[in-house]
Amino acid sequence: MDKIRWGLAGSGWAAERFAKGLTYTKDGVLEAVISITSLNKAKDFAARHGIKKAYGNYEEFLADPDIDIVYVSILNPAHKQMVLDCFKAGKPVLCEKPLALNAQEVQEMLDAAREANLFLMEAMGSRFLPVAKTIRQWLKEGRIGQIKYLRADHGFLFEDHTRRQFDKKAGGGAMMALGVYAVSFAAMVLGYEPAEIKALAAMGETQVDEQSVIALLYPENEIAVLSCTMLAETPQEAWIVGDEGMIRLKKAFMDADTVTLEVESKLTDDPTIVEEVNITIDGPGYQYEAEEAMRCLKEGRKESNILPLAETLGIMKIMDEVRKQWGLVYPQEQ
Repeated sequence: MDKIRWGLAGSGWAAERFAKGLTYTKDGVLEAVISITSLNKAKDFAARHGIKKAYGNYEEFLADPDIDIVYVSILNPAHKQMVLDCFKAGKPVLCEKPLALNAQEVQEMLDAAREANLFLMEAMGSRFLPVAKTIRQWLKEGRIGQIKYLRADHGFLFEDHTRRQFDKKAGGGAMMALGVYAVSFAAMVLGYEPAEIKALAAMGETQVDEQSVIALLYPENEIAVLSCTMLAETPQEAWIVGDEGMIRLKKAFMDADTVTLEVESKLTDDPTIVEEVNITIDGPGYQYEAEEAMRCLKEGRKESNILPLAETLGIMKIMDEVRKQWGLVYPQEQ
């Protein structure tokens, strides 16, 4: 597989960024795009990005023999069925975060992937950025000692409350749109099986969480505090604090190109040694998740070892428990 041909299921904001990101890869080819709301919309999208084919029908799109893998970026409640349809058509899938509405749906998707023997990965772009690789290496080396505390914050002001993020039927809410990055960050560092979960949310007029805070207590008494809001622009920083130092990501932590390590100096009079790694991200950064998916396909892998399917499921279970505490149930779950 010298070149891998992508079909894009969806033509919204995420698909725009993914299409641009794919142009920064060596092996990715934009083959086709589908928009079920409007064939003309798909054609316009294809023209903007130099995509060969535009579809307005899922059956025709999935029957295209020239599509090697599908990137799914439609509304959250439609993820599961689209992914299942891809597997029936023999297509591997990279599906936008969150992978589905709840853990039950994620489990169905995982079971279907394994039954079809096809690749599946959640498109959690922040997990594949160069700085994420650096953080994982620093933690593996024990550079900050034993982890004690983690903080991650994601706040963005959505002035238009008619957007899908405020729509309960569209799987809206601050956690699903923004907080999922923080939950995934905590899972990368501390794991996806906390001992205890506590969460508070401010519910809006559309009955979704407009802002929230989640506290995770882990088996070794590590604590993660995660916050998100759709009502204000926040610092959007993340910290990992150990007993020998700290790792910092500044705004916005989920798109960061710079990470700093602050550790106590035992060799000099200087109280801290600061190491800063800056890796410039060309384009929108979506190329890194695409490159990981293509690496897996070429190596015959059915899932990524950077973001395994068991971890995606565990993250969704945390989010399910959080929504349970809030009493937030989506119409599709009733």
